[in-house]
Amino acid sequence: MLSIMPFYLFFVPLTIFFAIVVIIASFFDRSGNLSNRISIIWGGLVCRLAGVTVHVDHGDFDPDGKYILMINHQSWFDIPVLLVALRGHQFRFVAKESLFRIPFFGQAMSRIGYIGIDRENPRRGIKSIQEAIAKSENVSILIFPEGSRFEKLGNFKIGPMILAIKSGRPVLPVLISGTYAVLPKDSWRIRPGSVAVRFFPAHDIQDAYTLKERERLKEDLWKIMHAHSKETDEWLDKKRP
Repeated sequence: MLSIMPFYLFFVPLTIFFAIVVIIASFFDRSGNLSNRISIIWGGLVCRLAGVTVHVDHGDFDPDGKYILMINHQSWFDIPVLLVALRGHQFRFVAKESLFRIPFFGQAMSRIGYIGIDRENPRRGIKSIQEAIAKSENVSILIFPEGSRFEKLGNFKIGPMILAIKSGRPVLPVLISGTYAVLPKDSWRIRPGSVAVRFFPAHDIQDAYTLKERERLKEDLWKIMHAHSKETDEWLDKKRP
């Protein structure tokens, strides 16, 4: 178990350094693709620093595809883990707006093209959804449908379903296992270990759901991800040394 101070003594300056590099890179590449690649390097270094091994099962995932990536959210540590798992794929996070107010980190997120969602203001939330679709014309959108962190799969919010239906893109479920053990919700202490990221078949929802059927999409997607949760945990157990 890593004590808090040694990890953060390296993590904080590392994050500030990469945030500055991302901000500088954004002036030379307005697409955000270069900055996204730089952030992936940061994610790999953070995982290595924390002693976390990432096991990935990409399945039939096409790195050149453009998806709505729906991913369960266990921990803050999901972010560097997903950057490792999605190496070689261009995507943009949709995250809560408060993260964008963190010095350096928030500015870097904005420069990459990540999108903040105001969960307290429904009208601004809808505007953010429209912005996410417009900004991500040539990349995938990554969103946590639970809207918060849960050890086990939590209930989904309706906003991500609206985003998925409006975008017309395939929805690709992704499950994370093990990050809650690495960094629980109410702790700052990093615990080295193994985590898993598994990609499941994409679902073409363009002709299957209308905006009026967003509740049905929410229920169907939750059932799909819940059905694969236990097998993902078991898959990770087999990967552990």
